[in-house]
Amino acid sequence: MIQYIKHTIIACISLVSVGAFAQQKMSLNEAILQGLMNNFEIQIEQKSYEISQVQNSWGNAGMWPSINLRLGMNNSLNDRFNETNQTSAFTGAVQADWLLFDGFAVRIRKHRLEDLERISGGNAAVVVENTIQAIILGYNKALLEKERLNVLESVMNLSKDRYDYIQHKFDLGAGSTFEVSQAKGDWLTDKTNFLTQEMNLKSSKRQLSYLLALPPETAIELTSELQPSLMDYQLAALKDKMEAENRTLQNQYLNLAVLDKAIALEQSGRYPSLSLGTGISSNYYPEGLNTNDNIAALSGSYSLYANLSLSYNIFNGNQVNRNIKIARIQEEIGTVQLADMKSRLVNQLYDFYYLYNVRKELYDLQVENLETAKLNMDISTEKYRNGAITSFDFRNTQRTFLETSLRQIQSIYDLIDTNTNIVRITGGIIAEYGE
Repeated sequence: MIQYIKHTIIACISLVSVGAFAQQKMSLNEAILQGLMNNFEIQIEQKSYEISQVQNSWGNAGMWPSINLRLGMNNSLNDRFNETNQTSAFTGAVQADWLLFDGFAVRIRKHRLEDLERISGGNAAVVVENTIQAIILGYNKALLEKERLNVLESVMNLSKDRYDYIQHKFDLGAGSTFEVSQAKGDWLTDKTNFLTQEMNLKSSKRQLSYLLALPPETAIELTSELQPSLMDYQLAALKDKMEAENRTLQNQYLNLAVLDKAIALEQSGRYPSLSLGTGISSNYYPEGLNTNDNIAALSGSYSLYANLSLSYNIFNGNQVNRNIKIARIQEEIGTVQLADMKSRLVNQLYDFYYLYNVRKELYDLQVENLETAKLNMDISTEKYRNGAITSFDFRNTQRTFLETSLRQIQSIYDLIDTNTNIVRITGGIIAEYGE
C-alpha cells in the first residue's frame, strides 16, 4: 500500500505548484498531494518501513551459515641454555558454522519478520491517514476563517455606509451627535473584528503550510470552496466496513499474529539443535624468520575439518516452560486489547454517526435561518434609510445577521469534520481522498 501511495503521488505531483515565496493557488486535492509528498511524519515512517523491509530476510532469521576468514602472524623467541630458537609463522583459516536445525525457529522467525514488515507498512498507512485527515480539516479550517472574514467584511462595510450616511445627515443638520458617535463606534468595532479575523485566517494558513511542509511565509490561495458533506449513511454498513477496513484494527490483528508466533518460537526450545562446523587452515614458516629447520619443514601444511554437533537441553530450571507460559499470557493480553479496541472503535463510530445526523439537521436549520436573516437585513436597511426604525433596532438586526451567518458557516465545517471522522474510522480515507 505504501509503494502504491508513493507512486500515485509521484505521478500526480505535477499538479502541485511548490514555489515557496510565490502566491500558490491550491485546491484541496493539490494540498493533499503536496502534504503526502513532503510531510515530515510520513517521511520518517517511510524510512522505518524501509528498515523493516531490509530486516525481513532469511539471513536475518538465521538460515544461512556464518563464514569467517582469519589471518595471523605468530612469533616466538625461546632462549634456553644459551641457545636461541626463533619461530615465526603466517596462519590462515576459513571457518564456517551452520545451524542446521533448531526446532523450526528459523522458519518461525522469518514469518515473524514478514508480519513485522506488514505492521510497519500498516503503521505508515495510519500516518498517511492521519496526514490526509489533518490536511482536509486544516484546509477547510482555513476556508472557514476565510468565509468568516468575508462575512465580517460585509458587516464592516455596511457599518461604514451607515456611519457615512449618519455623518452626512449630521452635516446637513438632520442628525445628532449621539447617533454619529454610536454609528462610528459600531463601525470601529466591526473593523476591529475584521482585522482580528484577518490574523486568524493567516494563522490557519500557516498551520496548513506546516502540514504541507512549506515555509510559513508561503502565500496559499485557497481555490476550493467550503462545501457541506451531505451523505446518507447506514450504521450497520458503516460498522461492517470499519471491522473489515479500519487500518488500526488490521494492525492489531497483525500484532496478535506476531504474539502467536512468539509462542511457537519459545516452543522451539523443546527441540534439539544440530549444527555443522567446517573449515580449512594452513601455516607458512618463512625460512628467514625461523632458526629451527624442523619447524620450517612443516611450512605449507594445511588441515581440513567438518564436525557435527547435536545438543539437547534436558533441564534448565524449567525456563523453556516459563517462557512459553509468558508468551501465551502475552497473547491473551493481545486478544483482550483487540476486543477493547473493537469496542472503543464501535463506540466512536456510533458517536460520529449520530453526531453527523444531528449536524445535518442543524445545517438545514442554519440555511433557513440565514435566508430569514438576509431578508430581515434587507428590509431593515430600507426601513432605516426611510426613518421607520431606529439606529438601535438596525444594529440589532445587523448583529443577528452576523451571528446567523457565522453559525451557518460553522455548521458546514462541523459537517465536514464529522464526515471526515466517519470516512477515516471506516478505513476509506485513502481511497476517497488519497487518490
